[in-house]
Amino acid sequence: MNAEDTQKMADLLKALGEFNRLSLVYRLCDCQTPQNAMCLCDCCSVDASVVSRHLKVLAEEGVVQFEKKGREKTYSLNKSEIAQTLRNLADKIEGGDE
Repeated sequence: MNAEDTQKMADLLKALGEFNRLSLVYRLCDCQTPQNAMCLCDCCSVDASVVSRHLKVLAEEGVVQFEKKGREKTYSLNKSEIAQTLRNLADKIEGGDE
């Protein structure tokens, strides 16, 4: 893994490493449709503006994607890409350089 890829992984893990952001990821795993920040507040003990800031960090790292409709943004988990990235790390840990 080169330095750029290692930095990307570190940034992803840092984004996932904060309690409220990981709680949002877990909540979005259960959602069948995109959600707005207000709908996601119940998974964290913070208000919608803080949830929005956490979602922004997750979007910057590609964990979530959003669609803007007027003034509202709805968020969904980028399931396949994040799962593959984490699976690649797990495979590397299990198999070394094999």
